[in-house]
Amino acid sequence: VHTTEGNTMQVINLTPHDIYIIDEHDRRVVTLPSAGIARAESGKTPAEPLVIDGVDIPVFVVEFGAPIGLPAPKSGVGYVVSTITAQAAARAGRTTVDLFTPDGTPVRDANGQIIGVHALAKAGA
Repeated sequence: VHTTEGNTMQVINLTPHDIYIIDEHDRRVVTLPSAGIARAESGKTPAEPLVIDGVDIPVFVVEFGAPIGLPAPKSGVGYVVSTITAQAAARAGRTTVDLFTPDGTPVRDANGQIIGVHALAKAGA
């Protein structure tokens, strides 16, 4: 749980991983620890297999439904969720004014490991 300076919004990370905000010098400046998991219901149905080099590769159609584990909006609280969860919330008719997602291309270290993001995105809808 974090509180933004100059603002009373509390930010709660509801993704399964800690989120690191990286500055322009590739330094971690904020850590948003995982405080639970909000996700979208999902289901899958088999589709026509894909044949690659003579091997049948199973293919499924994945559909996402309502959000699970996403608290109701609360004044002064923002939630960081996955893009799929934010989209599920919007489709379910929930306001998204309090939802944020990791923004843009992840920041990677010299070994290609993701070390964080430069910003958060405001979920639209």
